[in-house]
Amino acid sequence: MMPKSRDSAGRFHTSRLFGPVSLDDGWAPPIRYLLRRHRVLGLLESMPRGSLLEVGCGSGALLHELAARGHKATGLETSAPAREMALAIASSGAGTQKISAEPCDTWQGHFDLICAFDVLEHIADDAPALAQWMSWLAPSGHLCLSVPAHRHRWGAGDEWAGHYRRYDHADLRNLLRDHGLCIEHFECYGFPLANLTEALGNRTYRRLLAARNHAFEKDESTALSGVDRTGYVRMFRKMDTLPGRMALRLALLAQALTARTNLGSGYLVLARRR
Repeated sequence: MMPKSRDSAGRFHTSRLFGPVSLDDGWAPPIRYLLRRHRVLGLLESMPRGSLLEVGCGSGALLHELAARGHKATGLETSAPAREMALAIASSGAGTQKISAEPCDTWQGHFDLICAFDVLEHIADDAPALAQWMSWLAPSGHLCLSVPAHRHRWGAGDEWAGHYRRYDHADLRNLLRDHGLCIEHFECYGFPLANLTEALGNRTYRRLLAARNHAFEKDESTALSGVDRTGYVRMFRKMDTLPGRMALRLALLAQALTARTNLGSGYLVLARRR
């Protein structure tokens, strides 16, 4: 894990609890991201360091941490605003990760580990997308991904973010198995804090959707979802206090204790190519 450093002016700094923070670059980690980050880093801790691709890397904050852990990391980000932020974080943190706007021919069968965190639900036809990711995976390589869980929990937040679907347990397992993946780890993360913030967020997003001055296409919403940090800087300043840090640590403990249940709001999977 990267050492802790702080800068009161809001420039790039890192901590064990929050990871990279770069307020000057517009990046303040939201709660759901922090809950997922903690589970992802723990899950990948024992993975051999090698070539890694994060599809839809968004702000690039998690990619930065994975690169700092010794992975030869590449981020694929088609959204120009998100890519700009990922490049800024890489530069501010003197990271070794590369950021790409489109796939390269050299990716075929190349990556030891492919990550895609809350990406698949943004794609209209998920099966061809997963097939393409598999073509980039080396023999016996691993895929680590997360998706929003439970179809019945579809809400205004999903619409705001440009989602096409949420996944039930069987949906995701069957999709991965149909693409030649052997599931090594499957959990439902986020309970109870992510469930609460999702429910509260849906109320806010209903108001925001009503206030939008035009109908956004899903790809337009998707392009903004990874970097839309309205209100997150204010929330982060509250979290980065003694009570806030204590509350977050309790939430991380609670989701660890319930990860094997189906109570959370997102699925996190590690699977190996057969």
